[in-house]
Amino acid sequence: MAGTVVIIPARMGSARLPGKPLADICGRSLILRVLDGVAGSGVSRIVVATDSSRIHGEVTAAGYEAVITGPAENGTQRVYAAWKILGSPEGRIINLQGDEPGVDHRWIDALLSVDMDPMTVATLAGKTDMEKAADPSVVKVVFRKDRRALYFSRSIIPWSGEFCFQHVGVYCFTHTSLPVCACSPAGRLSSAEKLEQLSWMENGVDVSVVTGEWNGLGVDTPEDLEEARRWFGNC
Repeated sequence: MAGTVVIIPARMGSARLPGKPLADICGRSLILRVLDGVAGSGVSRIVVATDSSRIHGEVTAAGYEAVITGPAENGTQRVYAAWKILGSPEGRIINLQGDEPGVDHRWIDALLSVDMDPMTVATLAGKTDMEKAADPSVVKVVFRKDRRALYFSRSIIPWSGEFCFQHVGVYCFTHTSLPVCACSPAGRLSSAEKLEQLSWMENGVDVSVVTGEWNGLGVDTPEDLEEARRWFGNC
């Protein structure tokens, strides 16, 4: 895994759960739970990219690395800014959302197992039942037989079936695909769905999907936070 850097974007200004990176999950903040989950993966570097001195202080006080970036429209742009601060290292760059406390080294192993062309992005997805899939905050993905994504949506896709594949908030870029994705203008589909990965696809970037059973908790709401607390020990 040498030559792979994990960059975790984290900001204080979440609309649905303000200050969520510092939210307590059984005695440890959300952002530290994410860092703890990926710390044993063996990658060359793990860095939090944030616009907040409070998050920076929380991370560095725990012995992890963080950089301060300027304003960013989305997580990928923040990761891109941090990558440039780090000197634009070659290799693979993993964008791990700072609200995924269920992450573990298997996520990283799975992403790094993908044979990636320079203009490819890899991501994860897992099966979910149709009741959960009906929630628009649960992003769904459909893909080809070769596991290249066809479409991501907040709507149920496919419409008729026993299950959907839920997208998990982590991406693996190459040092070639990251700048292209970060600078891709929003297109008609990405604007409609409010999903940045569709802008990449609209601009010719392939997204490879690795399926499996992932502990994707995706803390976006107070209800999600309570679910994460139950998962970590019902505190």
